[in-house]
Amino acid sequence: LDAPPDGLVILDVRAPEEFAAGRLPGASMINIYDEDFPEKVGALDKSVPYLVYCKAGGRSAKAAGFMAQIGFTDVVDYGGGWMDWAETGYPVER
Repeated sequence: LDAPPDGLVILDVRAPEEFAAGRLPGASMINIYDEDFPEKVGALDKSVPYLVYCKAGGRSAKAAGFMAQIGFTDVVDYGGGWMDWAETGYPVER
């Protein structure tokens, strides 16, 4: 977290209302429950690193697993999710 890799994409897979309430700085959102989630994720650049998170870790684990299955090679699931991030006191955007 102190020295993120070049090109890191922070991907929030929560619902839009969760994203609007607070997110990791610089995060982009693709709702894992959207019908077109596979297409949206599939269109992402597979050559850059990703940090994927949700509220507590369940959805992000599924999303990161899916990304690995379709050819992403540098995907990390932030397993503690938004709750862990916010409770730890890391910076947030609103």
